[in-house]
Amino acid sequence: MITVDITTKDGVYRHLKASGHAYSGEPGFDLVCAGVSSVLTGALNGFDTLDDTVEVSLTSEPLVEINIKNENTLNQKLFEFLLIQLKTIEFSNSEYITINEKEDVR
Repeated sequence: MITVDITTKDGVYRHLKASGHAYSGEPGFDLVCAGVSSVLTGALNGFDTLDDTVEVSLTSEPLVEINIKNENTLNQKLFEFLLIQLKTIEFSNSEYITINEKEDVR
């Protein structure tokens, strides 16, 4: 199962953590994993072209993290676009991907 955890603070996107494997098909033929990987890779490339207000991380576990240090309109829209894409995949493949959204109350 791919798990995507989204954190907001005061209604502003702050953090994304995506981890796990879909296992919806054989390795190399797993369309859910391929779709999520493509969406996340595109988002990482997009955030990387912004300024230093966004930290991105990709490890081989697999684990992807996006941490927004200072929000602005551009990084919020990019984050929103990423979330729409992931929710579209989740809508049709909820047995392989789950998205959890929480508000940071600290």
